[in-house]
Formats: sequence, C-alpha cells, structure tokens
Amino acid sequence: MRPVRRACRGVAAACLLAMALGPALGAETPAPAPAADEARGLLRSYFAEEDAAARAKLAEKFAAVAPKPWADLKTMLHAAAPRPALPAGRQRFETKGDAAVPPIKYLLRVPAGYAAETARGWPLIVTCHGLGGSGDGALGTVEQWLGPDVEQFLVAAAEAPKPGAYTAERENIEYPLRVLDDVRQRANVDSDRTVLTGVSKGGYATWGTVLVSPGEWAGAAPMASFPVTEAGTGVGHTLYLQNVLNPAIQAHWGAADIEPGQKEGINTFSREVATEMKRLGAKHYEGIEYPGEGHGLKVKADRFRAFVQAARRDPWPAECKLLFHRLYQGRSYYARATAAAKEEFDFHRKREIKIARKEDFDKARRDLYTRDGYELTVRMPAGMNVVAVFARNLKEVEVDLAAEKLDFTRPIRLTLGGRTVQEGVRKLDWAELLETVRRTGDFERLVGGRVKLSVAGAK
Repeated sequence: MRPVRRACRGVAAACLLAMALGPALGAETPAPAPAADEARGLLRSYFAEEDAAARAKLAEKFAAVAPKPWADLKTMLHAAAPRPALPAGRQRFETKGDAAVPPIKYLLRVPAGYAAETARGWPLIVTCHGLGGSGDGALGTVEQWLGPDVEQFLVAAAEAPKPGAYTAERENIEYPLRVLDDVRQRANVDSDRTVLTGVSKGGYATWGTVLVSPGEWAGAAPMASFPVTEAGTGVGHTLYLQNVLNPAIQAHWGAADIEPGQKEGINTFSREVATEMKRLGAKHYEGIEYPGEGHGLKVKADRFRAFVQAARRDPWPAECKLLFHRLYQGRSYYARATAAAKEEFDFHRKREIKIARKEDFDKARRDLYTRDGYELTVRMPAGMNVVAVFARNLKEVEVDLAAEKLDFTRPIRLTLGGRTVQEGVRKLDWAELLETVRRTGDFERLVGGRVKLSVAGAK
C-alpha cells in the first residue's frame, strides 16, 4: 500500500503545480456572467433612449437581469450612465433657468484623476461666494482649505443669482440646488458625499438651502453666518433647525463677529443656534467659534478637511421632520408636499398677538409660525416594512418607497396620521427606479415605487 500512497502524493503535487503554473501558462480568467453583460447593455440603451415608452420596456427587461446586491446595481449605474468628457481643471457651465430661478453660472473644478465612466462616483463640494465675491474666488478659497486633498473632490463654485446682501427669497435658497442638479448630469457624482459651504453671504445661502432640502446633502459648512429666514431675527434663526438633524453641520463663526454698537450679531445668533441644536439632541452638529476673530475668519482648514472627508448622507433615515412655509420647500428625504390645505403663510401681513409679558413675545411668534406653517414628518422603522407619514396643513403628499430598505416580497404598510391608508405586497417598480435615476442623476437613492397620499385617505 505504501507505493500507492506515494503515487497519490505525487499526483497531488503535480496537480498543485499545474494549478500554480496555470495563469503563467496563459490560462484565461473567467468571463463575466452573461447576465451582467446583458444588464450593462440594457442600461446603456435605457440612458440613450429618448422615448419614455421604449424606456419602460427596457426597464422591464432590465428587471430580469439586474444585479441582486444593491451595491452592485449602484456600481453598474455609475459606470453605464452616459456623460460628456470632462478634462481636468476649471470649466464654466450654466444651469437651465425657469420662472423661479434664473440660469446660474458656476465654475467646476475637475480633479486630475477624474474619469467619467468609472464604477464609483466622486464626492462633490458646492461653494457659494460672499458679498462682492465671485465663483473664482470661492473656488480658490476651497482649494486652499483642502490643500492636496482637492484632487479627491469635484468642486463647483456657484455665482449668486443677484448682487447685494442675502435675502430669504426663493432664488437665493434654490440656486445651490440647481447647481447640484446640473453637476450630477455632467459628472459622475457620489450623491451620498455632497457638501455645501460658503462664507458670509455664501454662508447664509448654505443655511437657507440646507434647511429646506436636507435630503440632498451629506453635510453643510456655513461660515460667518447664521440662518436668515422669512421669520426674522429673534425666532427665524432657530425656527427651522429641526429640519437639519440628519445631515452633518459644521458651523464656523468669530467670537467678535458683531457690528459696533449692536447687542446681537453673527456671534450671538450662532451661539443660540448651537444651544438649540444641543436642545434638539443633534448628533451631527459641530459649532466652531474662533476667539478674538471677527467676520474675516481664518478658517481651520484641518477641521474643514476632516469634515468633508467624513460627511456621508443617509438617503433613507429612520425619521426626518420638516417645518416650512412655502410649498416648494416641502422636500423631506423620501416625502414631498404636493398640495396645501391652506394658503402659504404671509410674513408681511400684520397680526395681533396677545401676551401677558413682553418677554413672551418671541415664544408667541414661534407658536404662531409653527401652528400656521406646514409640517411633514416621515418615519421608516427598521425591519417593520412601514412608512409612517404625519402632515399638517397639507392636502396631499408624495412618498418614495425605498428599494433598499423595504421588503417588496412582504406587505408594505403606509400610514397617514397614525391611520393605515395602504397595505399590501407591491412589485418593485423598476421603471420608476430607473426613471428617477435618469432624471436626478442620484444613483445612491434608489426609489422602488412612488405613492401619492391624500390627507383624507389614499389615492
């Protein structure tokens, strides 16, 4: 029996040697799975197709061969979406305008290692300039803050839509969003790593934008500024802070940033914001006060770099709340206000407020603004296959169903105001998923279906 054992050992050794030498002898690597090749081809055809009905048929075919892990699907989307070639360096673009917001010019810095057709998106920083500044200046400032790390980011520097001081008007609130949307159509962006920043007037724009579109940003770094809203000082700078408990916020201000002779300024309002964020239990807020410095901050670049490197968006948080006073502002991650039950609040109309003491005035104003504003809260408890919606002063809301978070093989329950309005098994809507991706350029938030709910019931 011994010779047989020796023979077996010899055969085994020869087999192992052949396996080791295989690649060196020209052995081919396994070919990609046919389903993956077909899926990639269908995706490219989908993105290239102009006809909506034809795209719907392609989406149906894609559903049969789509990669099962969501991470693999996102990788495939990033690689398959068509994009123009973007050479490294600075390039100028302009967004499309409409009746609400004019075309916005912006400067896009493309890093040296950027490639459009890659399986990963690039983190993006959108920056807004200060009073009298420009996109060129704002971009240069971000380049200085980032140092060598700038080659890891796309950076878009937006030109403000109008000169003069910041005001809480729609075009000032919306223009960073328009730039974000435009960049996502031109470049390969990781939408879970988008950060908005700006100094002074640009900081006010940063606050104004993130307060009403928190679901679009991984983080925001407003500097030398505080929230300026239609609700005015005394109330407005803290009124909407519940809206930004999910994205990361890093606020910078100078301890001496106040006009001579004034009792309130950027410094005092920023401290009150920090206090309110602490009261709200904000886990992702960081306030940085610069002792002895005024409006011209010498920003701690290392803190900013660490912030933008770490910021990550959760596209489907377990809970998000939104208080707003204009219907267009009603965007809370996976729910949107589509119809109001009352007119938008008019901050210019005089109202009579009865108070017992003068010091109760701001509280009475806050109560009025909250009561007569719109409120939208959505919750998606982990593992429960439930989307719970709470709406006030709204007539209709639209809800996105999370492809990644909900189990479409089990009944999905939707509640409105604590009452079940829809429940049942839903087929994952691949046409909706791909159409949303195509329209928004957001490949990280995958929408498995979309439902409109009436406050009086379900549609």
